[in-house]
Amino acid sequence: MGPHRPRSGRAADHPRRHRPICPHRRPSQGRLGGALPQSDGPRLRPQPDRPLAQHRALRLFLATRALRTPRRRGPGKGLPGSGRTRRRTRAHPGRLLIAVLLLAALCPSLADSQYLALPSDLPVRDGVLGLRTQTLTADSLIVDKVLLHSPAHRAGIRRGDRLIAVGPYRVRTTDELARSIASHAPGDTLTLTLERNGRTAQRQCAVTNIAQLYYLMGEEGGAPATYKDYPPAVAADESTARTLVRRLSASALDSLRDALVFETERYGRDDRLAAVDLALRAPLASGRIASNLLDDFSTATSLRDHLKTAAYHLDLNLETVETESSTGIRAGIPALIDAWGTAAAKVDSAFASLTPADRANLRPGAAALLQRFGATFYIDEGDSSETAAHIHTLRLAKKVDIASIFHGAMHLAHFADPDRLDLLAAQIHDLSPIPASALPQGLRGSFLYADSTGLGWLLVGDTGPNFYGSGAGVIVDLGGDDTYLHRPTAPTTLIIDYQGDDRHIGGGVASGIAGIGLVVDLTGNDLYHSRSLALGAAFCGIGVLWDHSGDDIYLGGLGSQGAAFFGAGLLLDDGGDDAYAADLFAQGFGGSRGLGLLSDRGGTDRYFAGGRVPSAYGTPNTYAGWAQGAGCGFRGYGPGGIGLLVDGGGDDDYQGGDFAQGVGYFFGLGALGDLSGNDRYRGSRYAQGTAAHQAVGVLIDRSGDDRYSAKIAASQGAGWDAAIGYLADWGGNDRYDARHLSQGAAAMNGLGLLFDGDGADTYSAQSGQGFGDETAYWPQRQAPNLGVLIDRGGDRDIYNLRKNEADARDAGIGLFSDR
Repeated sequence: MGPHRPRSGRAADHPRRHRPICPHRRPSQGRLGGALPQSDGPRLRPQPDRPLAQHRALRLFLATRALRTPRRRGPGKGLPGSGRTRRRTRAHPGRLLIAVLLLAALCPSLADSQYLALPSDLPVRDGVLGLRTQTLTADSLIVDKVLLHSPAHRAGIRRGDRLIAVGPYRVRTTDELARSIASHAPGDTLTLTLERNGRTAQRQCAVTNIAQLYYLMGEEGGAPATYKDYPPAVAADESTARTLVRRLSASALDSLRDALVFETERYGRDDRLAAVDLALRAPLASGRIASNLLDDFSTATSLRDHLKTAAYHLDLNLETVETESSTGIRAGIPALIDAWGTAAAKVDSAFASLTPADRANLRPGAAALLQRFGATFYIDEGDSSETAAHIHTLRLAKKVDIASIFHGAMHLAHFADPDRLDLLAAQIHDLSPIPASALPQGLRGSFLYADSTGLGWLLVGDTGPNFYGSGAGVIVDLGGDDTYLHRPTAPTTLIIDYQGDDRHIGGGVASGIAGIGLVVDLTGNDLYHSRSLALGAAFCGIGVLWDHSGDDIYLGGLGSQGAAFFGAGLLLDDGGDDAYAADLFAQGFGGSRGLGLLSDRGGTDRYFAGGRVPSAYGTPNTYAGWAQGAGCGFRGYGPGGIGLLVDGGGDDDYQGGDFAQGVGYFFGLGALGDLSGNDRYRGSRYAQGTAAHQAVGVLIDRSGDDRYSAKIAASQGAGWDAAIGYLADWGGNDRYDARHLSQGAAAMNGLGLLFDGDGADTYSAQSGQGFGDETAYWPQRQAPNLGVLIDRGGDRDIYNLRKNEADARDAGIGLFSDR
């Protein structure tokens, strides 16, 4: 599990020394080898292990002689003064049981004398076992989780075992346990002493490293591609930061960079994306890399451009795709059928490495995987059989040829070009209505064409209001206020709607699950409402929703509104005042080997994420978000992807829960870019350009008078645990309100940077503002933190923790400059 938790005796909300807590761990949990799943096994009841209580137990046990009662030998015998009483006593059964239990509680204390105290100067050799513990009392540990197939699992360690010692050393706290195991090198064998069901036992356990513990991340022996489009120009934020760091702490950046490179290399590299890998190796360039990603999509014009850009940043090489042109009055439909067939064939070839049964199981497997991921954030919180099923799903997903699916999508994307759309509409308008008897069940309205092909139904709707209640592979509708009741049908689908205020409801709206799902809507104020993996979402596929105009409403659940795992999920909106609401993993979310994009080119838009899944920290009235530009991996099983939200203009409102608005997690890159307007950003923990655990999170706002507010901790340019958080606001009179570890702050070898250009700005935080916190959990990295706050707005700025027009360097290391 991740390292960030309050130390014993230190409040999480201490005004100056806050420690953010990982979403996956309670403050009492230990950390050994990252995210660790539970294994089947009995729980032990907590038992006190405090010496004072044990000494009292001994006195109570010895005092039981005074509680014994006389045994009478017959009627009237044994009475006081009888002179015929033989004084024999018998222990009362209930009191004897109490005494035995009290003696059992004493045993651990008596056994402590055979163990040594853990030295304070143990070496660090990065050994791990694959278990996690919870603290029962101040000096008592219980195993909470055992990683499937880990050394601890093979040694027979079970959930519920009470840990007593590692080798000759008594361990009482999670930190002692972590230090004792980390002092062993991979390949060593150590002895764990534990108590199970009241009996003491020993287990010999091999020591391994992170790469072997998280074996699924390196099974294929892969490596990131070379990032070919590294932007050479250095922006003002990066240039100013480099100058400040060189002047105030020249060696800090080099040491931190070395620590980040060390982290990138000690994990397996299967499916790690080149952009993420490069950003971790060049931390001050992370804002430049994210800005390049945002610009590539903001300048894309056609659907083919978007798909090519997505494939490029997923490190896929796409050859030129040739598509046929259609001519003649009735050539539109044959050409559409031909492109549909080509796309479907490409999809089939993408799954050539899977058996038919494996391909059929991929959809339900993905649903179960994401259900677990959304419920507990980790895919290994169930029992061992469930965890094994999720591992199997990931292995299947890694076999899918995503490039082939992109090739198929490019054939269909040709029909989303304006010229082809106009030609197709002109050809279809001359068709005559067909009778209802020629239609499949579930349709109402007027239709011009219906054909049951080997790939599914192809339907053409007239200009009146139509109801589509049955699944179809391809639908072209010329106008009217239509209703689409979506449901999973063919693996390759396309819907083109020319006019009308339409409603798209049900499962599978623009969903690419083991296939392709495209929806193109040209005009109208539309409603899109679907649950998981929809509204431009994908798992082993490509899902695209492109709405060209209108004031639209998008309502989604888990994994929606531009979200992808193993593929690309795109939600493109070209204009209008739009509203977006989603539960989790949404609005530009990139999971493993996925690129998720939400692009809105203009209008006054509202983005809301959260409100359904409570915060993993237990904070009242706070919810998980994982949205609005979020890149996130399956920790311990697969690296994150790229999640982007790009808004072209307008006075927009962003509201997210924990982990939102340009956030990265576990080898993921998340970025939010807003090009203009007076915007408002509201978040909770880990928000507004922040990242944790070998990841990158970036928020870039290029103009406007903006307002940033974040609750609790780790926000507004904050990096935690070998991660990079980056917030750059290039101009305007801005206000920043946050609490702990915020506004250019870092901890556990992170980089946190907040850069603000021109304008009169106000900063308020309880800790941060160019602040380097502790590195206590990772002393072996031998690197500092780098928290940087730079404001170039002159003498009009207000800070509650810093002085205006000053430079400063904290020992942490925190760097501050207002010039």
